[in-house]
Amino acid sequence: MGVRRPEDSTCVLTYTVDTDPAPIQVSQGTTPATATLRITVTNHQQTPVPVEEVRFSYPVGSGSGDLTAKPDSGVPGLDDSKQWVFERDSETPAFVLRPRRPNRPFPPKDQVEVSITGIEVNPAVGTSKLTITETLQGGSEPQQEEWPLAKVPAGFTVSDFRPAYILVQSGSSTELTWRGTSRPGATYTMLHDGEPVDVTSIRNWPTPNLHRDSVFVLTVEVDVDSNVAEYALTTAVTVARPDLTIGDLTVHGKTTLTHLPTEFDLGEADQLTYTAETDGLLTGQLVTEEDAPGDDAPTLTVTISAGGTDRLTSVQARHAPPDPEDPRFPGSRLTAVVPRGARVRIGRSGTAPSRHLLSWLPFGTGELKPVDS
Repeated sequence: MGVRRPEDSTCVLTYTVDTDPAPIQVSQGTTPATATLRITVTNHQQTPVPVEEVRFSYPVGSGSGDLTAKPDSGVPGLDDSKQWVFERDSETPAFVLRPRRPNRPFPPKDQVEVSITGIEVNPAVGTSKLTITETLQGGSEPQQEEWPLAKVPAGFTVSDFRPAYILVQSGSSTELTWRGTSRPGATYTMLHDGEPVDVTSIRNWPTPNLHRDSVFVLTVEVDVDSNVAEYALTTAVTVARPDLTIGDLTVHGKTTLTHLPTEFDLGEADQLTYTAETDGLLTGQLVTEEDAPGDDAPTLTVTISAGGTDRLTSVQARHAPPDPEDPRFPGSRLTAVVPRGARVRIGRSGTAPSRHLLSWLPFGTGELKPVDS
């Protein structure tokens, strides 16, 4: 994830902000650079939310904290025009999302995606911001949250931050890798449970031995003439059978520490898409019914889209079991860590006959919900 979620938000709805490119690059010379903001708005509450409007704005000017000097640049886009209206404000440099029917509340678990494309980025390196102002019906005070928007020099990129293994045994380590431009004024820092580590001169870092699920943040600062662009990417590693660290625990009656897994398959479809209502693990099992070398081999692929990053996990089955009908044969397996709110695309390919089974193990309360195509 490149844009960091604000920790002090008082908004009722949940917002996810992605940029394209990520990070945003400034204009250079006579050719202006443009950027796109994509914002997903989700109601994670258990009840409908009476939204009056949500306003999206960013600073306009030529400074390092401004996003654009062209207030008329930026074109609004919307994925659900039947239920919503998303348009430029005629009086202020902002874009406003409103229900098409003023009295229609925002249903629980529902979401809408808006975009602002073609924003002409000014030439000044720095960190701008997107301000989201949420107003509910009934006269309550508007609530706000601010998202930092890094503006790096033209041609500067940082991406592909990932662990070598997303699932490790307790007490084991893994290696984190990433891609990033090296230039004067650019500093890379690894944040984790221990002390921050300067990783400016490397592009891979071995983690300490892990005993519980861990999140890692790679921060990037680019300083140009004392104007600093701040950007961050995150990744996570799941630990099998982690250590349990608690304070006081009192249990009265029956308690569920893990939820039961749900098994499913793709049916006749080659690809289906789901949305994760909670964090969880998705596992897959693939068995070919005949030896299938090369492109004929059955392949099962899972793509997790969250925070502007796609993470792909796939597995192939090339060798058939002695008895293709033996359910005890494990076949080829995959495991994917799925964060809440992620979009999960599951696909299969290959011409050889095969069978597969998928299993969803939620960490909280929530389904892997199919998305209508």
